[in-house]
Amino acid sequence: MNSNGQKANSYHHNNFEPPPIHPLDNVFDSAPGRDPLLQMQTGLFELGCNRARLSGASKPIPEDIHALEDHARSIARDTYREKFDPDNNALDRMHHAEYERLLEQREEMEKGVAHATANVHDAEKVLAGTAKAGPKPEVSVWLATAFIVAITVTVAPTLHDLLFYTISDPMLSWFTSSICASFIAAMLTWAILSGRRTKWAWAGVAAGVVLGLGLGALRLSSAQGPSEVLFAVGLTIIEVSAVLLLEWLASGLRVREDEWRLFKLGEDKALACRDAELVDLARRQKRLQEVSDAIARKIAYVEDRTHRNVHLPELEAVAIKAVLDGYNAGINENIGRLRGASGRPS
Repeated sequence: MNSNGQKANSYHHNNFEPPPIHPLDNVFDSAPGRDPLLQMQTGLFELGCNRARLSGASKPIPEDIHALEDHARSIARDTYREKFDPDNNALDRMHHAEYERLLEQREEMEKGVAHATANVHDAEKVLAGTAKAGPKPEVSVWLATAFIVAITVTVAPTLHDLLFYTISDPMLSWFTSSICASFIAAMLTWAILSGRRTKWAWAGVAAGVVLGLGLGALRLSSAQGPSEVLFAVGLTIIEVSAVLLLEWLASGLRVREDEWRLFKLGEDKALACRDAELVDLARRQKRLQEVSDAIARKIAYVEDRTHRNVHLPELEAVAIKAVLDGYNAGINENIGRLRGASGRPS
C-alpha cells in the first residue's frame, strides 16, 4: 500500500509489463468547441510523452528531440491563421459579402416574423370572438326508444291477429309478433329521424302514415262488431299520431342541425385561418433561426481566425515547449518505473 492507501502497481512486483499504448493516445481531442491553441499544446504534450514512454529512454535522445521539434513546428504552422482581411483577400471578401447578405436576410425575416406574430394574434382574436358550435344536435336515444316501443305496442296486436295467430303457443305467438313489430317501429323511427334530403324529408312521415292507414284497413277488414271497429280505428289514430309527432321532432332536429352547421362552418373557418397563420409563423421562425445560425458560424469563423493569428515564431516556440515538456515527463515516468514508483498511471 502507498501513503494514500492505494495498492502499488502490480506489474512492479509481479514482473508484469505495463499495458501497451499507441503513439497517438490522447493526442487528438474530438470534443467540439475546444480552444484550438489549447488543443495544440495538449496534443503535443501527449505526443511527446507517448514517444518517451514507448522508447523507454531514461534520458533525452537527440533524434527524438529533433523529430518532435520539427513536428511541433509543423503543427504550429497548421494551427496558425492569417488575420481576417476582406480588403486584401478575395476569399475573405466573399465571406464578408455573404455575411452582409445574411444580415439583410435576417432583418427582413425579423420583420416577417413580427407580421406573422401579429397575424396569429388577430386570428386568435377572431377565433375567440366566433360563436362556438358545440356538439352536433342529436335525438335522445331514450326518446327514440320510447317511440319505438309506442309504435310496437300498436303494431304487435295487428300482426298477432292477422299473421301469427296460427302459432299454437300463445307466448311464442306474441313474442314473434312483438319482435316483428319492433323491427317495423325501429325502421320507421330511424327513417324519419335520419331523413336529411330536402326534397325527400317528407318521405318517412308519408310512409309512416300510409303504413298506419294500411294496418288500420287490415284491422277493419277483420273487425266484428262496433267495438272491434272502434279499437281498429283507435290504434290507427295512435299510429298516425305517433308518426306525425315523430316528424315534428325530426323537423325541429333538422332546423337545429342547419343552425349548427352554420356555426360550425364559421368556427372551422376561423380555426383553419388560425392554424394556417401558426404554420406560417413556425416556418418563418425556422428560417430565421437557420439564418441566425449561419451568421453565428460566420462570426465564429472570424473569431477563430483572429484567435489563431498569433506571431508564428512565438506559436512555434509554444508548440516546441509543449512537446518537449511532454517528452521530459515521459522520461521521468520511465525513470520512476525503473526505480519501481511510477509517477503517472499507465
